[in-house]
Amino acid sequence: MFLERAAAQRFIHGYSLIMLEVLGGSSRRYTGNLVPWLAKGRAKLMKKPELLQKAKASLEARSIGPDPDVLLALEGLDVRQWVYLRDTKVHSIFIDPSTDRAFGVLGLTQPIRDIIGRSGAVMETGLVRYRGRIVCDGVVSGAVWLGPSYKKSFGEKFKALKAEGRFYVKVDA
Repeated sequence: MFLERAAAQRFIHGYSLIMLEVLGGSSRRYTGNLVPWLAKGRAKLMKKPELLQKAKASLEARSIGPDPDVLLALEGLDVRQWVYLRDTKVHSIFIDPSTDRAFGVLGLTQPIRDIIGRSGAVMETGLVRYRGRIVCDGVVSGAVWLGPSYKKSFGEKFKALKAEGRFYVKVDA
C-alpha cells in the first residue's frame, strides 16, 4: 500500500530538494511544515515545466545531484483533481476525473486514507511513475468528501474500468 522505506526516503529527499529549488533555493530558507512549501513549488513547476531542468542544473552546480529516478518521475508529474475511492491491502484506488481510467496508487510512507483522514474524496494531488509503480506525491489539498451516492457511482465506474482493462497498477520502469 506504500513504498519500501528506503525508496520512499529517496523520493521524499529528491522531491523536496527539487521543489524547494524551484521556489528559489536552499532548503535552509524554509522552516516549519514543508508541505505548504512543496505545494507552492509544485504549483510553480506545473505552470513552468522548464523549471525542472533549471532546478536540476542549479543543484548539480552546487554538487547536489538529485536522484535520477526522482527526476525521471517528476518529468511525468500529473497534478490534478483525482477521485480517491478507497484503500485496498495493496494500493489505493484513484480514478481519473474524466473517468476513463483508474490506478492502483502507492503512498510514500503511509496509506492515502491516513493522509486525508478517510476514504472517498476528490482532491488535488500529484501522481508519478516511480520504480515501476504509480505513486502519490503526498502533497494533498482541497479534499472534498464524496457522499454515499457518489461513492457508489464511482465504485461502479471502477468495477467497469477494471473489467475493461483500464485499471493500471504497474508501469514500465
